Amino acid sequence: MKLINLLLVIHLTVIGYVHGENNYPIILIHGFLGWGKDEVGEMNYWGGDYDIEQHLTEKGFKVYSVSLGPVSSTYDCAIETFYQIKGGQVDYGVEHSKNYNLIQRPKEKHYSGLYPAWDENHPVHLVGYSFGGLTARMLIHLLNSTFIDESNGKPDQSELLGKHLNNWVRSVTTMSTPNNGATLSDIVVDILPFTDNLIPIANIISTSFYDFDLEQWNLSKSENETLQEYLSRLTKHPAWNTKNSIAWDSSIQGAKELNDILVIDPEIYYFSSSTVASILDTNSGHHKPAEYTHTTSYPWSWLIGRSKVDIGDGQQTDSTWFENDGTVNTISMKRPFSGKHGPEPVINLSKHGSIEPGIWNFIGQFKYDHKTFIGHFLSDEVKVKEIMTIFEDHARLLYSLP
Repeated sequence: MKLINLLLVIHLTVIGYVHGENNYPIILIHGFLGWGKDEVGEMNYWGGDYDIEQHLTEKGFKVYSVSLGPVSSTYDCAIETFYQIKGGQVDYGVEHSKNYNLIQRPKEKHYSGLYPAWDENHPVHLVGYSFGGLTARMLIHLLNSTFIDESNGKPDQSELLGKHLNNWVRSVTTMSTPNNGATLSDIVVDILPFTDNLIPIANIISTSFYDFDLEQWNLSKSENETLQEYLSRLTKHPAWNTKNSIAWDSSIQGAKELNDILVIDPEIYYFSSSTVASILDTNSGHHKPAEYTHTTSYPWSWLIGRSKVDIGDGQQTDSTWFENDGTVNTISMKRPFSGKHGPEPVINLSKHGSIEPGIWNFIGQFKYDHKTFIGHFLSDEVKVKEIMTIFEDHARLLYSLP
């Protein structure tokens, strides 16, 4: 039975189809080098030539997508997510801004709010794809914490960081997320510095649409500045050598440090799904790209499928990290397992009788590469329909939660 059919069986028989138990907004959070709606011409981040957000809206769900710094850290992205949903002036916090020499309240980042009513009585569902899953988990941490301004010993004055905002999120979903890091991050940095890899990628993207949203680093592109000049200034910025970057957070050791603090909330429902686009080469023990792997993912899948990277204390990843979707190691997607607290609890939704909060409810593994799972490079209408069904089924599941 195909996985999408299996999911439907789960929703209708095991869980019980109760469309309308809640109608909380679903917030879509993009990953590395992502963009917001209408920012890259007619190309949608969520759906490619198609539109997952619009499809879900037409099916009766409340859905919004955020637009975050495409190369920003987990922390910065989580801050931006909060203010884009709630509205107001982005504030990265006193201590964080001081530690990383950021503009604390960049004037360019002031939002009217996608859902200004957001609070403990009007929670949301967070759905993060790829790095966006880490952003969702970081946002939970920020909502549940109080941060102190060390200059006066008092709580931070920002709306998010100065107090606990518990129960503002009903569920978190991570899709193809490097919850324990991605070896590709370490592999690429070993070949080229992370910033050098931005240049060929950014050159593909039209400057009239794309923005790195790095006003907090004082790295806005000026009107008279060419793309090459802007990228040269960007790649030389000292922030890349700190831990406040996506390069660190997506690495194996960086994700391990995140998992030290991003602990599971017992009141929130957690879901995860994984993707795979590699197969075992029985002759070598390595993994090689599957035939359905898109050509843009092929070389990365091949590298991930045979590379081991350092994880600290003189140890390396083992062969269980070879399986991948062309970008992220499949083993890293199911639930966080690194960090000082050890593996977080998980159940397989297809084998369990009910959904539980405070535990990872694993939806299953999909045979898609990293990019096609959100609709990119898909011309086969059957595959497009499958992707839309996956998202629609999951939205229906979220709306069935109490």
